Order: sequence, then structure tokens, then C-alpha cells
Amino acid sequence: MDISLQSASRFALLAAVLQWSAFCQAQINSYSIDQTVTLASNSFSIDVNDDNTDDYTFEILTLTNAATAARVISLGGSSVMDNSTFGYPDALACGDGVGGPYSGGNAVLGTDVGGGGLFTGIGVKYLGLNINVAGQSHRGWISLEVDAGNDTIVLHEVGFASEMNEGIAAGQTSVQIDEPLCDFVYTVGTQTEIEVAAPITGNDLPSMAPLYISTYAGEVLLGEDNCTDGLPCTHLAFNSIGADTITTCIEFMETSNWPCPGDTLSCCFTQVWDMATQTWQRTNDLTSVVAVPELQVQVFPVPARERLNVQGAFETVRILDLSGRVLLTSGKSTVIDVSVIPEGLYVIEVTSSTARHSEAIQIVR
Repeated sequence: MDISLQSASRFALLAAVLQWSAFCQAQINSYSIDQTVTLASNSFSIDVNDDNTDDYTFEILTLTNAATAARVISLGGSSVMDNSTFGYPDALACGDGVGGPYSGGNAVLGTDVGGGGLFTGIGVKYLGLNINVAGQSHRGWISLEVDAGNDTIVLHEVGFASEMNEGIAAGQTSVQIDEPLCDFVYTVGTQTEIEVAAPITGNDLPSMAPLYISTYAGEVLLGEDNCTDGLPCTHLAFNSIGADTITTCIEFMETSNWPCPGDTLSCCFTQVWDMATQTWQRTNDLTSVVAVPELQVQVFPVPARERLNVQGAFETVRILDLSGRVLLTSGKSTVIDVSVIPEGLYVIEVTSSTARHSEAIQIVR
């Protein structure tokens, strides 16, 4: 792997202030459902926003003696995200935007007839919601899985935006972090040897898994480190070219919403060398918090035993433990050998030059 190319692409991502406001303004309410729907259990209805009006019903429908269908019924003017023309709602991945189009009435999550439905046997996915609250549209999501036999629906969690017409991403449980991540970063050292220390958690920040810290002079990389060890994360940058202006960027992964890790959050700040005080001084105290675009890939099977398959256009695969420590790194191989990794919960991170996909995986034996 070409580290210099990887660093340049990462800097380009961090330096670009992406428009994430559509997913960040409203308060998000989320809670656990933990319901299993089968033929024997009958249907399950949910009042998402607790206004004494059911919004959706989930049920298993008998089609023939040997065939069933898992479906959702939208109630009271609510609807589900559906890009199909056959009433098959989208099976969203963690981080996908809930943005329509929507369809009401009956919608098939999975069926034995004709192979329809997008949720069948693929593990936990997200159903995009368009909830009718007193005549107003509120967007949300439900995490669920449909058994390969289309005879069981397992409902996990639900989340919705409190403000009408506000955006939300699948699995999102909190708004954009209000605290500026870079406020707690400090820089010491000389003009040529710079030491930067960044927080991993604490300071009223959400639970974070550290990823990278890097310092640039223009487009010249002065130094980068993988922030997986110690509190805080420390980083050395060597300014051999004697630049008087540097930019440091720190990347974090928000992990409080397991098993759907949050977007990769990052902050960047610029400093100027002050000859009078012989210190680095920030040009401003503003922090740009950006979200790296979601990479469209598929990871299966989950849980995994010996091998993981990765499908999509990517360049690098990494598997991290819950503390952010990298256990395995692979290139463009579509089959990843995980036989050396102990049983447990991990994060798989799949990256290209412009995007990243992270999701929770489980390894079993």
C-alpha cells in the first residue's frame, strides 16, 4: 500500500468541508424494540413517537402451505423508504441517508414467492421511515433482520428525528457533535519538531475510537500516526522544510452507537509559527467536523468463522478491535482470512481513495 497516496487522499477528504447538515440538526430519539415476529406470535404494531397512534405493523403472512412473506404495513399516513416499483422497501446499511422516495400501505420485506424483498437472509439492515406525526413528516429508521425462510422478523431498534422534514441517517442516534473536537488538542515543540496531543474520549466527548492524526505544510505531509495507543493520542511531525504554517487533522470514529459505529468524525486546524514567542499559534479556534462519504460495499457472512467476503470497489480492508487497535490489514483481496482473530465483536473498515465503510462484525468458532 502506498502510504503517501493514502495520506494525500485522506488529507483531501479532511480538508473538504462536506455538507452534513442535512443529517445533523434535529434531536434524534432512539430506543430498543427487541421484538420477534413469527406466525405463532401474530403481528406486532409500533407507535414510534409515542403519540398513542400506531405507525407500523410487522407480520408474517401465509401465502401457501409452504410459502410465507415478511411484510410491514404503514398506518395512519406513515410510509417506508422504497425505491422499487413493486413494494419492496430498501434494505439500508448503517449510515445511508433516509431520503425517500416512500410508499405507504403493505410492503414486502421478504417473500418465498418470486424471490422478492430486499431484507431476506442478509442480517441486520435498516428500514427507512417517514412517520406521520399530527400531519407532519418525521424521518426515522428501524433496524431489523428477516430470516432466510421469510418466517421470522427480528426488530432491534428504532430512531426518529424530532423535527419535521429533518434528515437522518440509518442507525443515527445522535446529532452532530456540538463540542469542537479540536478544542482539546494542544501543540508543543519547536518550528522543526512538532508534538501534537489529541483527546480520545473524555472532555464530555462521546465514546471515540481513535484512527489517525496527520500534519501537513500545504500538501507536504510532515508526519502521521495511527492513534490506537494511549490517552491522549500523541503525534510527532518533523518540519524539515521550515514551513511557518501547518495544518493538523485528527480523525475519530464515534462508537457509542454499537453495533452501528458512527461516521468518521474529523477536525482540522491551522497554526502559524510565532517568531516572538517561539510557539505555534492557531489562526482560529473554529473546527470543521466532516463525515467521510459512505463506501458502497457488502461484507458477508456475518457472523464469520474463517473467511470474510468483501464486494465492491475498495482499496484497503482493516479489522479493528473495540479499542481501535488494528488486528488485520489487507489490500484489494475480496476474501479475508480471519481465522487468526479470536472470537468476539470487531469493526471492519473498508476504504477507497474517496470513501469509507465501517460496520460491526462478529467472529465465531
